[in-house]
Amino acid sequence: MPAKAPALKAPVAATNWTGLWASAGYGYGIWSADTTTVSPTTGVCDLCVPQTQGGKGWLGVVGVGYDYQFAPQWVAGVFGDFNFGSIKGTVQDQNPVYTGVVKEQTAWAVGGRLGWLVTPDSLVYANGGFTSARFSGSDLILFSGVPAGLSTPAVTVNGWFVGAGTETVVNSLLGIQVGPGWFWRNEYRYASYDSKTLPVAGNDSITFKPVVQTVTSQVVYKFNTGGPRYAAAPVAPANWNGFYVNAGLGYGGWEADEGITRSNGACYLCGFIDTQGGKGWLGTVGVGFDWQVMPRVIAGAFADFQGSSLKGTIQDPGPTASGDIKQTSAWAAGVRGGWLATPQVLAYGNIGFASARFSGATLVNSTDGTPAGITLPAATYNGWFLGGGVEAAIMQNLFWRNEYRVSYYGAKTLTEAGGPASSIDFKPTVQTVTTQLVYKFNLWR
Repeated sequence: MPAKAPALKAPVAATNWTGLWASAGYGYGIWSADTTTVSPTTGVCDLCVPQTQGGKGWLGVVGVGYDYQFAPQWVAGVFGDFNFGSIKGTVQDQNPVYTGVVKEQTAWAVGGRLGWLVTPDSLVYANGGFTSARFSGSDLILFSGVPAGLSTPAVTVNGWFVGAGTETVVNSLLGIQVGPGWFWRNEYRYASYDSKTLPVAGNDSITFKPVVQTVTSQVVYKFNTGGPRYAAAPVAPANWNGFYVNAGLGYGGWEADEGITRSNGACYLCGFIDTQGGKGWLGTVGVGFDWQVMPRVIAGAFADFQGSSLKGTIQDPGPTASGDIKQTSAWAAGVRGGWLATPQVLAYGNIGFASARFSGATLVNSTDGTPAGITLPAATYNGWFLGGGVEAAIMQNLFWRNEYRVSYYGAKTLTEAGGPASSIDFKPTVQTVTTQLVYKFNLWR
């Protein structure tokens, strides 16, 4: 028989969310950047159709802040944080076909947040504010891989961010009790930056306008410097066993490595030295089964489907042509395992098989947007995913889930119809974050 949820007595007082705090953690990010090229002498665009470049990579984060619990279920705060890492992609000029590696190396942000206590120990919040990021310079090469002898400078871009996350009290770690003041935070952030012009000596300048999406997991220590403490109402233990259905909305971004081979077998864009990008909204539905195998351990299996419009670009720089391409749908099946931080709050990881459908594309001339006479077919990409999230009981059978997922797909070769009879190798990585409601039928107790 599955383990029963442990009985939970009402505490004397709720967790104190007021106080100064410090945090540290790690995460993963994907950026997409709209780029065009402009003549440095006339200021007029030479490549007028925006190309969406992309990048991906890891980051670390440290931060400080102050929270104030001003009502039994409301928490407000201010904070600042600093990211460091290597979220790596490419920047390029299709004419005369130069490309180079560029990285987001650091970023910092200041802002405010407002949260709602789903339970006395579990906070769901939104945040926003000002952000600034530093992107590296790049040494440009020809698409054959030969150095071009040109470079772009490093640049600082400024902008704004919005985000959301969950934070929960940590009473124990792998069965070991920890002292008061420790919290676990998981946060998604969307940062939109201004456009910068990257001069290339003796060549077109490149405009660069990035959007960066990151997900971080952080440990927080709150010094609890004071403030009111509110009495906590009794909370019934949740029943995690049984079949469930789920549905929700989300946002995502993708980065795709791209290589091109001509009809004679010679590579043109050699060794995946160009990366494209995209972003957009999605909806998701799913089914699953969970089993409480130990008082604080949950295991389960699930499947879900996403309808999406994650839009970016694909290109063939030989005829200086590009077109819109979208992830239109995806499905996944996998397993998950989780740890009950409290009887109401589950932190979990998941893994499994994933499959995504990307649309075909009709290419246009990047110089002026006129038809290029080249089309690419739609394709299905298979791979695997890794993810994690936090789920909280909000009613007897109703749960609220917030989940991050990154999916790695294998490359597909897309054969052009029309044009120079090239084939394009396209290898996407997709990052999504979703918020979902889960209805659990609770057939087992």
